[in-house]
Amino acid sequence: MDYPWYLMMDKKKANFPAMKEKGNQDDPRGVLLVSARHIVFQSFDPVDGISPEEAEESALLSFEEELPFAVEQVATGVYSDDSGRVVIWGCSAAMLPEAGRDEFLFPEFFPLLGWDREPGSVELLEGNEGDCLVFFDEGGSLPNDIVGLPATESESELLAEIEAAFLFLERPFSGVDSFQKAKVEEVTADSSGKFSARVNVYGIEKRWTRVGESLWRADLRPTAQILQFRKEKKSAERIWKGAQFAAIFLLILILAQGGLWGLQHWVGKKEETRERQAPLVQAVEERANLAARLNDLGESRVSVFERLGDLNLVRPDGIQFLDVEFEEPDMFRIEGRVTNVRVLNDFISRLKEDFRFTVTDAPSPRTRNGRVEFELSVQVPNQKGGRG
Repeated sequence: MDYPWYLMMDKKKANFPAMKEKGNQDDPRGVLLVSARHIVFQSFDPVDGISPEEAEESALLSFEEELPFAVEQVATGVYSDDSGRVVIWGCSAAMLPEAGRDEFLFPEFFPLLGWDREPGSVELLEGNEGDCLVFFDEGGSLPNDIVGLPATESESELLAEIEAAFLFLERPFSGVDSFQKAKVEEVTADSSGKFSARVNVYGIEKRWTRVGESLWRADLRPTAQILQFRKEKKSAERIWKGAQFAAIFLLILILAQGGLWGLQHWVGKKEETRERQAPLVQAVEERANLAARLNDLGESRVSVFERLGDLNLVRPDGIQFLDVEFEEPDMFRIEGRVTNVRVLNDFISRLKEDFRFTVTDAPSPRTRNGRVEFELSVQVPNQKGGRG
């Protein structure tokens, strides 16, 4: 494969602004772009029956076989689309700017590979060290040819370079008005490896993003170097995440300790309040007990009067109650007078037969002044009602 002179890499003519400062440390965007005039480019059509990984590997072998330089002196990147088309670019490893571990290193035309074109589209990309012609013969998002042009000082010199490129590629040239002019407005990459591009194409802004292994395969740096610092980056991320989890765990412990202290303080306050209010509570309970006792006593008194009335109903004629005393909790002490003993016996019999009363003591009656006097002790079971 013959390469045009403007595809050859010339160390003496190459001028990378990024090489002036190690790793371009002042650039926070996370992406370094290499001028297309220092890039060797080749496109490969889709191949049926093989996987995307096999297609890329096969294209890379073919690319290395046709390189005009020793393979070990060339840094390469590979990129493919869903159709199976594969594009490969290479650059002298000695000419690459030094990129940081958190940066990508791509050709300057890489931001143009994020959307589909119509077949036959040609775009002129404005670059820092010269413009670049991008040919989309078959449409899609990946070009068929890339031609980096040297820097020019006038429109006429640029036109002459474009005409020379078309003549070398044996392509018909119908003027620059048929091109779509493109300019990369912004490229960024975050710490997670997400690439974003903003491109102005003929006054229309195009935005696209990409994340994944395809970006690292497209990077121009050696694979071993990329694997090494990606491994180191993952280790650093794991350490950082471990430190975050440890900090979160420590924060949880601190909050839990603070919550425990707060709970202990609350419990202490409650205990102090309980101790202060204990006498008041005790007084309230005593009052409640007194009220309950008074209520029971009131009910009991009602029952006493009821039972006293019942006693009077059971009393036969001829018996006179001289004194009735009620002894807590359920005992009547009766002193009375009767005309004869027969009537007293009848009264005692009535009391024994009535379930509401129990005669507990009946001393022998005594006679005084021709009258019989007696004493009885009568128990009133279940003062709040009848039996059962």
